[in-house]
Amino acid sequence: PLGSSPGARSPAHRRRTQLLKSGAMALATTSALTLLGAKQAVEAGIAEAQKHGFKVAVAVSDAGGHVLALHRMDGAMPVSAEVAMGKARSAVMFARETKLLESAVNGDKSKGGERAALLTSGYVLMEGGIPIIDPAHGKIIGAVGVSGVKPTEDAAV
Repeated sequence: PLGSSPGARSPAHRRRTQLLKSGAMALATTSALTLLGAKQAVEAGIAEAQKHGFKVAVAVSDAGGHVLALHRMDGAMPVSAEVAMGKARSAVMFARETKLLESAVNGDKSKGGERAALLTSGYVLMEGGIPIIDPAHGKIIGAVGVSGVKPTEDAAV
Protein backbone atom coordinates (compact mmCIF):
# COMPACT_ATOMS: atom_id res chain seq x y z
CA PRO A 1 0.00 0.00 0.00
CA LEU A 2 0.97 3.59 -0.61
CA GLY A 3 2.99 5.14 2.23
CA SER A 4 4.10 1.89 3.82
CA SER A 5 7.58 0.46 3.66
CA PRO A 6 8.67 -3.17 3.84
CA GLY A 7 10.93 -2.42 6.84
CA ALA A 8 8.04 -0.96 8.82
CA ARG A 9 6.62 -4.44 9.41
CA SER A 10 9.90 -6.26 10.00
CA PRO A 11 10.63 -7.97 13.33
CA ALA A 12 13.69 -5.75 13.79
CA HIS A 13 11.57 -2.62 13.39
CA ARG A 14 9.04 -3.91 15.92
CA ARG A 15 11.84 -4.67 18.45
CA ARG A 16 13.31 -1.17 18.07
CA THR A 17 9.88 0.36 18.49
CA GLN A 18 9.24 -1.71 21.62
CA LEU A 19 12.60 -0.69 23.10
CA LEU A 20 11.88 2.98 22.54
CA LYS A 21 8.37 2.75 23.97
CA SER A 22 9.49 0.76 27.01
CA GLY A 23 12.21 3.23 27.97
CA ALA A 24 14.77 0.40 28.01
CA MET A 25 16.87 2.08 25.33
CA ALA A 26 19.25 4.66 26.80
CA LEU A 27 18.74 8.04 25.18
CA ALA A 28 20.45 11.33 25.88
CA THR A 29 19.27 14.85 25.27
CA THR A 30 21.93 16.94 23.59
CA SER A 31 22.32 20.44 22.23
CA ALA A 32 23.17 21.11 18.62
CA LEU A 33 24.65 24.10 16.87
CA THR A 34 22.10 25.53 14.44
CA LEU A 35 22.71 27.00 11.02
CA LEU A 36 21.69 30.38 12.43
CA GLY A 37 24.24 30.03 15.24
CA ALA A 38 26.93 29.01 12.76
CA LYS A 39 26.17 32.01 10.54
CA GLN A 40 26.33 34.34 13.56
CA ALA A 41 29.75 32.94 14.50
CA VAL A 42 31.03 33.41 10.94
CA GLU A 43 29.72 36.99 10.85
CA ALA A 44 31.39 37.77 14.19
CA GLY A 45 34.67 36.34 12.90
CA ILE A 46 34.51 38.36 9.70
CA ALA A 47 33.75 41.54 11.66
CA GLU A 48 36.75 40.91 13.93
CA ALA A 49 39.02 40.23 10.94
CA GLN A 50 37.91 43.49 9.33
CA LYS A 51 38.84 45.39 12.52
CA HIS A 52 42.41 44.10 12.14
CA GLY A 53 42.54 44.51 8.36
CA PHE A 54 42.87 40.73 7.86
CA LYS A 55 41.64 38.84 4.80
CA VAL A 56 40.60 35.42 6.09
CA ALA A 57 38.20 32.52 5.74
CA VAL A 58 36.02 31.58 8.70
CA ALA A 59 34.45 28.12 8.94
CA VAL A 60 32.06 26.72 11.54
CA SER A 61 31.52 22.99 11.91
CA ASP A 62 29.01 20.93 13.86
CA ALA A 63 29.88 18.40 16.57
CA GLY A 64 30.75 15.83 13.90
CA GLY A 65 33.24 18.12 12.18
CA HIS A 66 30.98 18.82 9.19
CA VAL A 67 30.90 22.38 7.87
CA LEU A 68 27.74 24.35 8.66
CA ALA A 69 28.91 27.75 7.45
CA LEU A 70 31.91 29.12 5.58
CA HIS A 71 32.87 32.57 4.34
CA ARG A 72 36.07 33.51 2.51
CA MET A 73 36.58 37.25 2.47
CA ASP A 74 37.41 39.07 -0.74
CA GLY A 75 41.17 39.03 -1.09
CA ALA A 76 41.74 35.97 1.10
CA MET A 77 43.81 33.22 -0.47
CA PRO A 78 41.64 30.45 -1.96
CA VAL A 79 43.35 27.78 0.15
CA SER A 80 42.37 29.62 3.32
CA ALA A 81 38.84 28.19 3.05
CA GLU A 82 40.17 24.62 3.06
CA VAL A 83 42.52 25.32 5.95
CA ALA A 84 39.78 27.04 7.99
CA MET A 85 37.50 24.02 7.50
CA GLY A 86 40.36 21.74 8.54
CA LYS A 87 41.01 23.76 11.68
CA ALA A 88 37.33 23.63 12.69
CA ARG A 89 37.17 19.88 12.05
CA SER A 90 40.39 19.26 13.96
CA ALA A 91 39.21 21.30 16.97
CA VAL A 92 36.07 19.15 17.17
CA MET A 93 37.75 15.80 16.58
CA PHE A 94 40.50 16.41 19.13
CA ALA A 95 38.20 18.32 21.52
CA ARG A 96 40.66 21.16 22.04
CA GLU A 97 42.07 24.31 20.54
CA THR A 98 44.28 23.52 17.58
CA LYS A 99 47.12 25.64 18.98
CA LEU A 100 47.54 22.97 21.68
CA LEU A 101 47.78 20.31 18.98
CA GLU A 102 50.25 22.40 17.01
CA SER A 103 52.66 22.76 19.90
CA ALA A 104 52.41 19.04 20.67
CA VAL A 105 53.30 18.15 17.08
CA ASN A 106 55.79 20.86 16.18
CA GLY A 107 57.48 21.97 19.34
CA ASP A 108 59.27 25.29 18.96
CA LYS A 109 57.62 27.65 16.44
CA SER A 110 60.71 29.84 16.34
CA LYS A 111 62.45 27.06 14.37
CA GLY A 112 59.81 27.00 11.60
CA GLY A 113 57.79 24.17 13.09
CA GLU A 114 54.38 25.62 12.20
CA ARG A 115 54.78 24.59 8.56
CA ALA A 116 54.86 20.90 9.49
CA ALA A 117 51.33 21.19 10.89
CA LEU A 118 49.99 21.43 7.34
CA LEU A 119 51.32 17.98 6.50
CA THR A 120 49.24 15.97 8.96
CA SER A 121 46.87 13.48 7.42
CA GLY A 122 43.36 14.92 7.28
CA TYR A 123 43.80 17.37 10.15
CA VAL A 124 45.13 20.90 10.42
CA LEU A 125 47.10 21.05 13.64
CA MET A 126 47.91 24.73 13.71
CA GLU A 127 46.56 27.65 15.67
CA GLY A 128 43.20 29.06 14.61
CA GLY A 129 40.66 26.34 15.50
CA ILE A 130 38.56 26.60 18.67
CA PRO A 131 35.79 24.30 19.92
CA ILE A 132 32.35 25.79 20.64
CA ILE A 133 31.12 24.53 24.01
CA ASP A 134 27.47 24.49 25.08
CA PRO A 135 27.55 26.34 28.43
CA ALA A 136 24.49 24.48 29.71
CA HIS A 137 26.00 21.01 29.32
CA GLY A 138 29.73 21.61 28.89
CA LYS A 139 29.72 19.58 25.66
CA ILE A 140 31.38 20.48 22.38
CA ILE A 141 28.70 21.33 19.84
CA GLY A 142 30.95 22.56 17.05
CA ALA A 143 34.05 24.59 16.30
CA VAL A 144 35.30 27.69 14.52
CA GLY A 145 38.31 27.64 12.22
CA VAL A 146 40.04 30.72 10.81
CA SER A 147 42.77 30.89 8.18
CA GLY A 148 44.35 33.50 5.95
CA VAL A 149 47.00 35.26 8.01
CA LYS A 150 49.63 34.05 10.50
CA PRO A 151 48.28 31.32 12.82
CA THR A 152 48.51 33.62 15.86
CA GLU A 153 46.54 36.26 13.94
CA ASP A 154 44.00 33.64 12.83
CA ALA A 155 43.47 32.80 16.50
CA ALA A 156 42.86 36.47 17.33
CA VAL A 157 39.83 36.43 15.04
